[in-house]
Amino acid sequence: MPTVKRAIGQVRDELGPVDVLVNAAGTDVPGPVEELDPEDWDRVLNVNLRAVFLLAQAVLPDMRSRGGGTIINIGSVAGRRGWANASAYCASKFALTGLSQALAAEGKAHRIRVSLLYPGGMDTSWGTWSPSDRGASTSEVSSAEALPPAHVADLITWIAASPPDMVLNEITVTPMLEQGWP
Repeated sequence: MPTVKRAIGQVRDELGPVDVLVNAAGTDVPGPVEELDPEDWDRVLNVNLRAVFLLAQAVLPDMRSRGGGTIINIGSVAGRRGWANASAYCASKFALTGLSQALAAEGKAHRIRVSLLYPGGMDTSWGTWSPSDRGASTSEVSSAEALPPAHVADLITWIAASPPDMVLNEITVTPMLEQGWP
């Protein structure tokens, strides 16, 4: 935790207090449960869940003392439905849902908004989840079947800039083709 607190302190010193925290890191180690190394499991949970917890813990006191703030956690549709060969990723994103809901309940009295965004397949170099095969990570998904990161960034910006008396608790956003559109 000291590293996270130092980093938040440096941000506060250079830019001012954190009004908006966007937790958007994610990693995975694909493969069947029986072949998953416990160290890989821990790494996925550390990046996808523990880091969110530590960063939120570091910014909450300032947000509370200033009377508000916004935390936006980027989950995944894998946090709503488990897929084969993605157990650590799915578990971390399901747990992020619970953490986000708990943060929202704790922050509400202090006007701290917590939003959870569930994006579907993303058009990134990290890979996307194929709409036809939820069990394997692939970079062969066409851009038409994946969300452009800039569109998701625009949505995050909109959530952060929305009126302070409004909170978007959870939103699922997927490519139109993923929804069966022609």
